[in-house]
Amino acid sequence: MTIALSLAQSRWIALSVTSFGFALFSSLCLGFSLPPDSEPSHSVNVTPNFTTPPVKLPLAHGKAVSFGIKDCKVYRLTDAEGAAPRWSLLFKPAPYFLPQQCVREQLAFDGKYIQIEIGTQALGAGGCCTTYAAYRSQDGENWQVRRATSTEKWQVLDTPK
Repeated sequence: MTIALSLAQSRWIALSVTSFGFALFSSLCLGFSLPPDSEPSHSVNVTPNFTTPPVKLPLAHGKAVSFGIKDCKVYRLTDAEGAAPRWSLLFKPAPYFLPQQCVREQLAFDGKYIQIEIGTQALGAGGCCTTYAAYRSQDGENWQVRRATSTEKWQVLDTPK
């Protein structure tokens, strides 16, 4: 027994299957959304599992500021007066309309600057980067940013105080 479909019926079936596939893909994409800006800080006693060891930026008067990086998110060890030091979120990748993964992250002190580089890639895409930024600072408070791998020009980053 064979079932013959008219051209209109086969187009309707193809459209239905395509629509269902798109709806399924869209719902899966929503599951990979970025976390909210208000991420919990981590206690210094429970150091986050960073991708690389934390890096210290030496400051005047023998003090230092520590930085850590994990999943393209950069954390700073802050010392609030009267409170225990805590890891707080400093930088994270810019939002993107598709799911993304961290493919480039570097954290180093070059003797003058703390240098940070983060880059993400859309899932399933090749190369880098969906989002990219490089940051540097001499004091851990005032930052410069370079938003593309193709430029050497650093710009002052306005950070909320």
